[in-house]
Order: sequence, then C-alpha cells, then structure tokens
Amino acid sequence: MLTPANFSAGKLAKIKRWGIKGYCDRISSINTVIEALYAVAYGNVYWQDNSPASPKLWQKALGRISKPGRIELEETLNRIDARLANRDLSDWERVFLVGRKRELLTARWLSNRLVAQEISLDRDNSTAIESSRKGELVVTPPTELAPLPVFADSANKTIFERVVTDIQLGLVNKTATLLEIDILLPQIQKSLCHIIVKRLSDTIDQIPIANSLDRNYTDYLKSLWSWTVCMFFTQYYGQLTIEEEQELTTLVEQNFGEINQNIFEYIYGVSELFEYLLGQPGFIVDNVNYKSDDSEVIARVEFLLHNLIVNLGNSVVQVILNNFYDIEKLKYQLYKPEYKSDRAIARFRNQLSWKYRQKILFERPQNIFESRHQLYILDSGRIRNLYVYAPRKKELEELTGIPWLTTILIELRDAIAPLVRKFIALAGSGVVFVLTQVIGKGLGLIGKGIIQGIGSTIKDVNYKGDRK
Repeated sequence: MLTPANFSAGKLAKIKRWGIKGYCDRISSINTVIEALYAVAYGNVYWQDNSPASPKLWQKALGRISKPGRIELEETLNRIDARLANRDLSDWERVFLVGRKRELLTARWLSNRLVAQEISLDRDNSTAIESSRKGELVVTPPTELAPLPVFADSANKTIFERVVTDIQLGLVNKTATLLEIDILLPQIQKSLCHIIVKRLSDTIDQIPIANSLDRNYTDYLKSLWSWTVCMFFTQYYGQLTIEEEQELTTLVEQNFGEINQNIFEYIYGVSELFEYLLGQPGFIVDNVNYKSDDSEVIARVEFLLHNLIVNLGNSVVQVILNNFYDIEKLKYQLYKPEYKSDRAIARFRNQLSWKYRQKILFERPQNIFESRHQLYILDSGRIRNLYVYAPRKKELEELTGIPWLTTILIELRDAIAPLVRKFIALAGSGVVFVLTQVIGKGLGLIGKGIIQGIGSTIKDVNYKGDRK
C-alpha cells in the first residue's frame, strides 16, 4: 500500500508491475485511506483515480516529434549520474557535471509540461539502447560468479584470503601506464589472479629456503609462471593433445627470456615476500626490523603480493598476445569488446612495446636515481602505483648509455631549475615594473592631457557663445 504524492503516470505503471495492490495520494482524506486499506486487506485492488487530463492533439503531435530528443536527454542524464558516482572526479569536473545536470533537468521539466507526458528509461537499459542505435551487438554479462579459491589451513591463509577479497573488488587500471591485463574482461582478470594466488598457496612450501648468500627465487617464479600460462590457456582454449602440450611447453620456454627481461627482473621484494610466506621470523620495512605479525609488516606483505600477482598476470597475458592473439575462440572468451578487431589488438601490442622501451630508457633510471621501487597495489577495486624507498646506489653506478644519460639530464634539470625560476621571477618583476611605472604612467599622462584639452576646448566654445 503506497501513499506518495505526485506520482507520475510512468512511475505508477512501474509500481503496478512490481505487484503493488493499492495506491492513494498522501493528501487524501483519512476516509479514503481507510477505504483503500480495507480493499487491499480483502484481496482487492485499489488505485485512486487521480490521473491528469489526457494531452491535447497538438501536445500528442509535439510529443511524437520530440520523442527522440527527449530519449537522448534521459540517456544523457543517466550517463552524467554514472560519471558523478566516480570518486576520482576532480572538483572542476564535478562542478561542471552538476551544472550540466541542472540544465538538463530544467529542459526535461519544460518539455514534459509542453507535451503533457513523460519519458522514463530504466538505467540498466540505457546503455543497451545506445548500443543498439549504433548497430552494436549487446552482450549481457553472465550473472554467475567464478568460485573463489579455497586455501588450506596455514599461517598465510588469512593473508591470501584478504588478497582474494581485494581482487574481487575489481582490477580497474588507474595507473599512468598500460597493463597487459587491461585487454581482459573483468571476470577473466579475476579468474587469472585467482589461479595465481591458489597456485602460490599450494606450492609455497615447495620452495627451498634460501640462505643469506643466495636469495634468488627465479626458478620458482619461472615454474609458477609457466604452470599458470598452461593452465590459463587450456582453461579457455580447451583440452590439448600430448603433442600440443609439448609444443605449448616449448613455446613458454622460448618466451621466458623476454618475460624475464621485461618483467621478472624488476619485481621488487620477491625474496622478502617468499621468505615471509615460508615462515622466517622478522621483516624489515624501511630499514626497521619488525615482528612478523606487526600491522606494518602485514600491509607491506600484502602490497608485495599485489605487485607479484599483477606482474605475473601481465606476463601470462603477454605470452597469449605474442603467440595466440589471432585465435578467434580466445578473442571472444578473453578480450573486451573494444579489443577484438585485429587492428585494435595490433595497436594494443604496439603500445605495450613502446611502454617497455620507455620504462627501460627513462622510467626505471629515474626510479633508480630517486632510490625508489614501483609497486602495483590493489586499492578499493583499482590498480594504483605505490613507490617505496630502497637504496639503489649500486644499480645507479652500473647504468650506461641512454639510461645513464637520463639520470644526468635529471640532475642537470635539478641544478638549473632554481636559477631558471629565479630568472623568471626577476623577469616577471621587470615586466610588471615597466607596465605599471613606465607605460602605465605614460598612458596616464596622455589621458590627463587629452582630458585637459577637451576641457579647454569646452571653455573656449562657451566663451565665444557668451560674446555672441
């Protein structure tokens, strides 16, 4: 039983479809409300007839003519509401969108009064309507969720479960660089990360504990990556024959050199992460030794685990893009709609290639010079960058070629920046002095002379007039 005021005809039709049995205005008398309650209680339907007058002939004609424009207005309002829900909007963008929404609401109110009828669109269907107008095939995403990995009881179970929760919130790339997993559908991104976390949880005890002189886990990292590639590929491509499995294993082995050079060599904190998961006591965060159960340690371990998962996911997708990008079955199952054409995939691969060149030549030398490492972390459904301090003097001394030149240019920029800023400040002060004290006063004197000349002319004219 509803008693709202000023329900439109469209809203009344919608609540009727919900199964509501009765309606009357909030301003109705108490007798009307009692009558409606008795009717609904005895299984009847009570709808107070308070509908507005039917539109006139000219209003109907105007409504038919303006219907496409009013539908577009409703869709624009829905898109603005969706953008306003984004927490990452700047203040200027939010102010602009709020003002735009206010203008559109005013236009909708005026149009509804002119045609005496309203148009209401379901927000869930607005995207489908827009896509159908463009001739695109609208695919409804599946509602079933992939099963979450189940971890065996261990000291690391809580950490793995918390990381899985972070993955479930989403993997929207909010960094300034392109990632390989950006090409995957959201549910495929999560599935790939689940495979990595589950495999890591199941096999972490198989790692031989490294001593202080040999802290290299490349072999285990390679094993984890190669197994994930084969598992991920067969999961969406289908069962392979023995010969195809051997070919895939050989292909993965051939791609390891490039993957290691582009990704594995630059994953920060792999040794510390694995040693913590293996149960070694203590953990160093920013040159401070903490206990294993301190909050600082747990937060840093989760960040390192985020970074490892994202980098492993990128390395798995890189193998797919380098060797199986043109398989149609994988395109439709893995890729987002905007990346299914050959041209879009080629452009995406070229952008990735340029990204790694830029990292090697410019970004990584800058990080080394600034004594920091870059991590990919999961933060409220988004992938973000986090920079952590670490001494890198030895790496800085080993730089050669263009990376070394990059650090020299950065140092040169830092050296001359104060002088340049000071020169700009002095030049600005000089310009202000010239404009105000020289040109400004000169223009003031000229204006004063003009005014005095006009005054003298007026006096002469008045004097001659008096003489006549």
